[in-house]
Parts: sequence; C-alpha cells; structure tokens
Amino acid sequence: MEKQDIINDYACWSLRYTADEDYIAARISYKTGLIEPFLWLGLHSIEKYLKALLLFKQRPAKGFNHDIIKLLTAVSRVEGLDLRLPAKGESFVRYINEFGKNRYFEGSACLEECALDSLDEVVWYIRRHCYDESVYEGYNLQKIAPSDLEKNPKEYQLSGGLLEKIIKEKSVAYCYLVWDNFFYGDENIERDDIRRRQSKFSVVNPPLAFFGKEAFEALKDFVDLSYDTKQYFKERA
Repeated sequence: MEKQDIINDYACWSLRYTADEDYIAARISYKTGLIEPFLWLGLHSIEKYLKALLLFKQRPAKGFNHDIIKLLTAVSRVEGLDLRLPAKGESFVRYINEFGKNRYFEGSACLEECALDSLDEVVWYIRRHCYDESVYEGYNLQKIAPSDLEKNPKEYQLSGGLLEKIIKEKSVAYCYLVWDNFFYGDENIERDDIRRRQSKFSVVNPPLAFFGKEAFEALKDFVDLSYDTKQYFKERA
C-alpha cells in the first residue's frame, strides 16, 4: 500500500467510523437526559471528524489533543477546502470545546438550547468532507454544488459511511440516529419544530463549586484534578 492509502485507511476506520459511533452515542445520551456524556461524546465525535478530514487532505492531525477550536482552525487553513460551517455552528464548537471536556464533573455542566440540533449541523458540515477526493479523479464526475447539498442535507451520502449503512439497513441504532434529526435519516422533519422541542437550557454545578477550597485541599492528594480546576483554585487562593 502507498503511504496515503495507509493514512486514509486509518482516517476511515480509526477516526471516521468511531466518530460515527460517538455521534450516535451522544444522541442517545441527549435523548435520555445524560448531559455530561452527551457533551463529552459530542466533543469526541467532532474531534475525530476534524482529524480524519485533515488526514484525508494529507495534513498532520497530531498535537491537538481534544482542542477542537485549534483543529477547526487547522482545517480552515487547508487550501481549496470550503467548509461553509455556519456561524452558529462555529459558536457551538466553541461551546462544546469549553464544556465537553468535563468528564469528571469538576466544572459546571451546561446544556445550551438546541444543543442536539447544533451537534447534528456541525457533524454534517464537517463529515461531508471526510473522504479522499483524489480517489474520484479521472472519472469525469460532476461535483454537486455545496449550496444544493445544504438545501437537502439528507440526500447527501458518504460512500462507505457507518451512518449511511445504519440508515439503509434500519439497524437497531437507526431510531437513535434519525430521532429529531434534520440532517440524517429518511424522516421529513421541520427544523423549526426540532429546535422548539430543544429549547431547554440547564446548568448543573459540581460538588467542588459548593465546598470550594476545602474540597480542593481534601481531594488534591487523592485524585488527579484537571489543570483548569487546579488553576481555578490557585487563582482564588
């Protein structure tokens, strides 16, 4: 295999495929009211899609960790790539980059309005670029205008994608993928109706917020607290 073939295979199976799984798991978490898993899995899916995109475009995807803002910036610098991510999508990336890393509930868990619909949108706009365009060179194929794809997002299919396989086969994960999803599935749903149903906003504060410095002093020698948590209490010492 050529070097890029190996890289593409990794991008396809280790990143894009598992990102599809994380994305569906995030949707399940949202539907069942599990805020922290939704935020973490949503962040993780976007991270993997962005890294896969970079690899398919023959760009390095290392050194970013879970910082999807830096990843999005790197993707925006890829010559010839027009991501076309809407402004509200970029806003969601900043939001989930801040709250999605809260795996151990050290900081507040914040669920913003229409968070699931925003995740669906960001995933669709990034994921549609997660393939190697050079594979189709020389076949005299006509590329569909991005604006036409955006008018009917459910008509777009990514060859070999797990989401497309689930939709086609109507497997067990199908109902969780298509539920209130404007971008994926066979069901016709008005986006305004989806966003009205997702208009809830909620915030849950962690134990550290209630006990303050005493909790930090009691825990610091027993558990690995995040860098942000350590800095928070250091600044308030």
